[in-house]
Amino acid sequence: MTSAIRYEWRRISSIRSTWILVGCAIVVSTALAFLLSAAVGSISSSAGNGDVPAFDLSLSASVGSATTNLIVLVLLGTLAAQAFGQEYRNGTIRLTLTEFPKRTPIFIAKVIVCCAVVVVSFLVATVLAYLVLRGNSQLQADSVASFGAYLVRTCIYLIGFCLIVFAITVITRILALGVIIPLAFAAVVETLIGSLLSGYAPWIVDVLPFSSGTAFVAGTDMARNGFVFGVWVAVLTVAGYLVFERRDA
Repeated sequence: MTSAIRYEWRRISSIRSTWILVGCAIVVSTALAFLLSAAVGSISSSAGNGDVPAFDLSLSASVGSATTNLIVLVLLGTLAAQAFGQEYRNGTIRLTLTEFPKRTPIFIAKVIVCCAVVVVSFLVATVLAYLVLRGNSQLQADSVASFGAYLVRTCIYLIGFCLIVFAITVITRILALGVIIPLAFAAVVETLIGSLLSGYAPWIVDVLPFSSGTAFVAGTDMARNGFVFGVWVAVLTVAGYLVFERRDA
């Protein structure tokens, strides 16, 4: 297992796009933190003049919004999709399987290394976003416990999203589909499902993966929403593993 992890780290770290995606994710998160801070300051100034009503926005929610927006999810999701997508597209998966005939260590190593890179990227982006936003007095300060809990939930959601992208890429063997399908569901499809079917089957909104994930991050019914999101992540990851184990390279 250790050798498989080292092998996967050499592979992912030797690809230029890995560092481009990570760098872009950090830059985008920091830039959005600047924009959010400026927008909050502008709205607060207008509210002070009575033109715009005051609003309630916490520092932790602001940092979370900057570090897990759709652009960042696409960038880090692409990184997750490349773990298998690039190998299938370039045919290097056969070399990997020659080096490690047992497929389970390969799959686990890719999950570990991918998640580690995503977490490090998230932590760096979080620190930078926090440094940008903490100087804005209009944002409500959180206690250390609530701030930490919110960021842990945000990190869990980000890892889960990337694992879903990872799993769909393994199942379809198409890098683009691995990125597009989760993004489409998170940004468009689930909203349409909720709007069209909530009147006929209100329970369906409660079992959608990304709606449950974002509600979990927000702290709404965390046990149920976290469970639903976790089940989706686990089922798709296991499905990806079984496909990788049983299908020819």
